[in-house]
Amino acid sequence: MKRGRRPSAEQVVLMLRQIEVQTAQGKSLALACKEADVSEQSYVMSAYAKKSATR
Repeated sequence: MKRGRRPSAEQVVLMLRQIEVQTAQGKSLALACKEADVSEQSYVMSAYAKKSATR
């Protein structure tokens, strides 16, 4: 995502799934995040929020 733009909830979930699939296929987290145009820190925070919301 471009800086200053806030993605919709659907876009966030899609990005998280895309990064999860890529890392499961052996791609590094840094590379998967870079391809999705997301910082690693944002990914980790979003993944943590997603995981805690489903509990």
